[in-house]
Amino acid sequence: MRAALAALAAAITGSALWGLSGIAAQGLVQGYSFPVLGLVTIRMLGAALLLIAFLRPSSPRPWTGSIVAMAILGLVGSQATYLETILYSNVTTATLLQFLFLPMVAAYELAAGTITWSARWAALLGFAAAGTILLIGTVTPHGFTIVLTPFALVFGLLSAASGAYYTVSTRRFVQTHSAVWVTAWGFLIGGVVTLPFGAWTLIHYAWPTSVESTLILAGLVLFVVIAGTLLAFSLFVYGLRQLTATESGVAAAFEPIVAAFGGLVILGVALSGIQYLGGALIVVAVALLGGSVRSKPEVPAPPRPARGPEPSALHSPPDSGTASPEVKGRSP
Repeated sequence: MRAALAALAAAITGSALWGLSGIAAQGLVQGYSFPVLGLVTIRMLGAALLLIAFLRPSSPRPWTGSIVAMAILGLVGSQATYLETILYSNVTTATLLQFLFLPMVAAYELAAGTITWSARWAALLGFAAAGTILLIGTVTPHGFTIVLTPFALVFGLLSAASGAYYTVSTRRFVQTHSAVWVTAWGFLIGGVVTLPFGAWTLIHYAWPTSVESTLILAGLVLFVVIAGTLLAFSLFVYGLRQLTATESGVAAAFEPIVAAFGGLVILGVALSGIQYLGGALIVVAVALLGGSVRSKPEVPAPPRPARGPEPSALHSPPDSGTASPEVKGRSP
């Protein structure tokens, strides 16, 4: 039980960091016109090199096509399309469109038999979806509106599809390896693939001329690399050790909560009563999810490298528990 709740807490924390990272990313791509591919390359290579240098995950043996596909179609695809959606709209709209990955993942796991439909699942998905829509929308005298452009719609749907693929494909790897292993090598592959394109955009980027602007830009990039990439993805992937992809998706609903309240604190954007209601519905959805993961089967710990234990808590084997009546024990 403790392992399942720890996994849920990790997924929620990772999602919260994504919400804060989205605010920083919006400041970069809109406020500083920072190139999207350049930011994707920096965040992926930076996070990968830090993980490999300090935590030294074992090398993949062999390098398979599924690992490469997870890195390119999942990690690179979800980040690049999400940032492009922010560029053509804003972080709240991008979050709503990306959140469409949840029904995609739920439909896949229902078809695969990983989860069994029930009234609880209907309530979970309904509260999470309704809360997200209310939280990121805007009430005007003309009604309920969401900022959306054609390019934002296209990139937003692509971010949802790649996010769904990333969530499902990653879960298979984290069952046999650690969260650090998955994120480190996934980031490295993705960063190497985007390096030629990212470097080209950075070479032609007009860097700030003032020291103050340069320091702010560097701070935003550093926050996106460490908090929004290294920590956020590692924690979310760690949650997949004990949660189904759909359960992790419900936990990811904390991202729009943090994005909205971060906008209130950092940008001074006041929240409406409807937005507070949306946040409350998401909290209810996650609370219901917490009740459904109180008992989980123990997932075998991944084999440790011969040199000894990894220095990260993300490599620790989960505690044991009992099987949940709603979630079947096999991976999608």
